[in-house]
Amino acid sequence: MAPADPGVTVVGALAAYNLVQNLIIPERAYVPANLAMTAGLVALAHRSGTPFDSLGLGRDRLQEGLRLGGAVGAVAVVAAIGVSSTRRFDRWLLDRRARGHGSAEAVYRVIARFPLGTALFEEVAFRGVLDAVWRQRSGKGTARIVTAVGFGIWHILPTYRQYAEMGAAGSSTPSVVERSVAALTGAVVTGLAGIGFTSLRERSGTVAAPWLAHAAINTVSYLVARHKWAVVDG
Repeated sequence: MAPADPGVTVVGALAAYNLVQNLIIPERAYVPANLAMTAGLVALAHRSGTPFDSLGLGRDRLQEGLRLGGAVGAVAVVAAIGVSSTRRFDRWLLDRRARGHGSAEAVYRVIARFPLGTALFEEVAFRGVLDAVWRQRSGKGTARIVTAVGFGIWHILPTYRQYAEMGAAGSSTPSVVERSVAALTGAVVTGLAGIGFTSLRERSGTVAAPWLAHAAINTVSYLVARHKWAVVDG
């Protein structure tokens, strides 16, 4: 029997886990489940012959990655503060998923859910494992396309399911068509964002750069939404 193709195996694993994560795993298990999946993907790629450096997990470039990712994250924070200083964008910023969160919930999301459960998992999975195995299989150009498309598709189901709680949905109950359009639009936007994260990975030689930038963007977006709702709710 011929050995399984690592590129196809990783795509299949991510597709299956996307369903599991969104439809089965409870919120309280989100971070540990994603960390376990992260470890599993790394092990799968490493067993297939992909070295840790190729996965963006080598230590030699870690400092450079943290420096670059930190710089991009700082720009995102400044931009978010600027945007949130006006009410012009409140419709987009008032994400209901951040409404009414107390200090304990906010701390958990800032130090665990976003940097570890979301950013670390997605960067290792897409800019690390998926990118590396497809580079070995078909070259850099194909790997970039597969990673960007995969990252966009990854966000279709959660966007469709959670769209009613997002700021862009407004106050009305969105229809199936509105949810579908939002999900497809979100896939395009996140796919483009994935290209940017891949550029950080390539420039720094480590997934630390896109991880830190990704974590900063998610965290500051949440904190801005939480602050906006605190003002609205008094």
